[in-house]
Amino acid sequence: MNIYIPILISTLPFYAVMGVLFYFAAVRKNTFEERVAHYIPYHALDNERRQYIEKVEKYKRYICIGMGIFLSLVLVAPLIPLFVMTFQQEVNLGGTEELSLLFIPLSFILLVYYLLSYVVKRNAQAQHLLLEEMSDHDFAYLLKMQKNLPWLRKYFPFFILCKGKLYFLTFFTIREVDPKKVEKIRSWYSKGNRTVLIRYPKRFITSMTERVYPHLETLIKKYNPIADIKS
Repeated sequence: MNIYIPILISTLPFYAVMGVLFYFAAVRKNTFEERVAHYIPYHALDNERRQYIEKVEKYKRYICIGMGIFLSLVLVAPLIPLFVMTFQQEVNLGGTEELSLLFIPLSFILLVYYLLSYVVKRNAQAQHLLLEEMSDHDFAYLLKMQKNLPWLRKYFPFFILCKGKLYFLTFFTIREVDPKKVEKIRSWYSKGNRTVLIRYPKRFITSMTERVYPHLETLIKKYNPIADIKS
């Protein structure tokens, strides 16, 4: 039975990594993320914005369902040989240790699903808040930029302009940036996307598609003509 102890110990780094990811993506919140977490819709959206947010909610459901199916397959596939051996009476799944081994991948998959679905739902909630606050010009710009988004990101943009601020929707955080204070931008092409280094005044890195990046560059030049931008 002692063979199960090293297996259990070997899974600890995976749970430690999940704990760190969960902290940075879900527990630690900046000021804007706190607003998103406590956001309750106060005003009815006009028809065009309401249709947009309805599609955001639809995409959110599709993404969560798709992740659930994919992760279920990831969980089930490695267990098929185990069930085959059980059927052939080569392995006994009746013991406590054997059942605990089945619990490890199940719990890990559930943690991954919860974390990914949390990020998707958080970003959808942030869009609802920003849609309520942004001007008609900002919304028109969002629709214009949407035409350059890939299908999977059609209603989950890389960044949103709202009332003179940029909001970068990433995995770990939603970063609020005043484009007037952006000092420097460097970008390079990497694996089909544009990786962008922004100094504001601290540095952070984000990524977006090649077709979306010109929108960001144009906005920064508009709000801060002296910003140092090189691609």
